[in-house]
Amino acid sequence: FEGEVGGPGSLIKYNPLTDMSSTEVWNFLRVMGVPTNKLHECGYVSIGCEPCTKAVLPNQHEREGRWWWEDATQKECGLHSGNISKDGKGDTEETQDLWVGTSVVPLSKDQLNALAQQQAGRDQNTLVALYAPWCQYSQGMEGSYAALAEEFKGSKNVQIAKFQADIERDFAESEFGLKSFPTVVLLPKKGGKFIKYPSERRDVDSFKMWLKAVAAEV
Repeated sequence: FEGEVGGPGSLIKYNPLTDMSSTEVWNFLRVMGVPTNKLHECGYVSIGCEPCTKAVLPNQHEREGRWWWEDATQKECGLHSGNISKDGKGDTEETQDLWVGTSVVPLSKDQLNALAQQQAGRDQNTLVALYAPWCQYSQGMEGSYAALAEEFKGSKNVQIAKFQADIERDFAESEFGLKSFPTVVLLPKKGGKFIKYPSERRDVDSFKMWLKAVAAEV
């Protein structure tokens, strides 16, 4: 997108509601009969993607329901901030891949699909991070996930792997229910469907505790 100034890559935003309060907006919607999301009636004041949104309590700020596990100064989904450098200029450098030169095993689409289709049993429990290298939350777990892979390096029971899902998003959505990055799933050794890692805590101890609970051989 080329803005009016700044050259290629610049981005200009205009918010027509800047001078309107929330009350004024809702009065307009009601007077004009504008359809609204039913979740607003259930306490969801600010609505985003499913994993990043929850209802808020009375007197809480509306943004308290978004990315609630993050530091208050870092609450951003990354859609707008990921390609902007600190000096305000567009970042034209190619995003580096994650977990390069680590014990995390890269999987191709064919390899991951083959593992997913092995319903009767697999050689190992395979933990797979479905990630996007430009995503700040994928980047945020790079260190802990690499450390986890190092701990299980050479294990006959557990394999720590990665799959770049942003370039095969349709496949990741249909096969693993991908909704946001990163999504971590386990393909259990005993066979059957994948098991989604349910927590936003992505440190080594949390991963190991969960693996031990769902895969007894860990």
